[in-house]
Amino acid sequence: WVAEGTYTPTAEHGGSGDRYKSFQMKNGVAIYGGFDPSVGDTAWEDRDWETNETILSGDLNGDDGSGFANNEENSYHVFYHPDGTGLDTTAILDGFTITGGNADGILPHVYGGGMYNHGSSPTLSSCTFAGNWATGGGGMHNFLSSAPALDHCHFSGNSAKWDGGAIYNVFTSAPELTGCTFEDNSANRGGGMYSLFSSPVLTGCTFSGNSAVEYGGAMDNYNSSPTLTNCGFTGNSAERGGGIYNDAGSPSLTGCSFVGNSATSEGGGMYNGGGSPSLTNCTFSANSAYDGGGVYNRSSSPVLNGCTFAENLATEGGGGVNNYSSSPELTGCSFAGNSAFIGGGMRNGNSAPDLVECTFEGNSAGNSGGGMYNGGSSPTLSLSLIH
Repeated sequence: WVAEGTYTPTAEHGGSGDRYKSFQMKNGVAIYGGFDPSVGDTAWEDRDWETNETILSGDLNGDDGSGFANNEENSYHVFYHPDGTGLDTTAILDGFTITGGNADGILPHVYGGGMYNHGSSPTLSSCTFAGNWATGGGGMHNFLSSAPALDHCHFSGNSAKWDGGAIYNVFTSAPELTGCTFEDNSANRGGGMYSLFSSPVLTGCTFSGNSAVEYGGAMDNYNSSPTLTNCGFTGNSAERGGGIYNDAGSPSLTGCSFVGNSATSEGGGMYNGGGSPSLTNCTFSANSAYDGGGVYNRSSSPVLNGCTFAENLATEGGGGVNNYSSSPELTGCSFAGNSAFIGGGMRNGNSAPDLVECTFEGNSAGNSGGGMYNGGSSPTLSLSLIH
């Protein structure tokens, strides 16, 4: 049980020198923050990690400023779990703020400013990762079959030079996240989360205000197939895939919402490049992009069931959906109040979408194709209504 206050690591791991100082978890050990002995809060029922903030910090000198200023001397990782640590679910961290990690060294100390996991799968509950930095995985890096379980954890203001502002999953890693929030994280790709050949599972998680210079304001999935259930994406931004960017992966989304996300190029809500994403009962509203305000598909074959596209905007084509060389399957989907210069509801370029029991109502185009515009395309419509 740990009293409120700020703690810095003292043991060196993975090298010699202050910057190699980090904490390490152990199997069979549960660490709980949120106690305040100074006022007699020493019983379990007195524990309050929000009021009695317990901070684990890589800011060894205690002089960090805003925007990662003065962090050159910080620990590479607040938590460092290299190969051989082998953490499992009995290693528990509960009720802490992890901050001030700066993974800007040499391999592997370029990943996971807040926490580095190599083949490790600890359990984290009610933890906040804030103000951590790395070349990849500012908040957390999961490598080589790492599968940590995160319950109601918060990632805020973490940043990566390249991939995964908050979390970077690599090579068959499969973290499980429940009720987690991602807010104002940033990276070149995957402002909130970047996954490479990995399959994270997210339930009831929210992404808001995250940003990427290139792809995936909230999430970037490369050859990855995450499973998302009842997750929300609001106000995220990127060049492509303001909410999610999928490249050659086949993610599965159920009951997810995309609201007010934006892309300067394609896919305000979602960009699909290759693969066969599956979307069920998902909502895209008030997203915007140059092409594909709601969703942009390129050489992709997504399957959409019961999805709603409302009031999305594309400066050029496909206010709701823009298909290029793609063959999406849509069943029971509705398009209402979307707008674009060409194809307010949907724009098809060299594509063959299959629409069953879909409705297009009140969509508009500045040039042509208020409901749907087909250029070199042959859509199949069954019991669908466009007006």
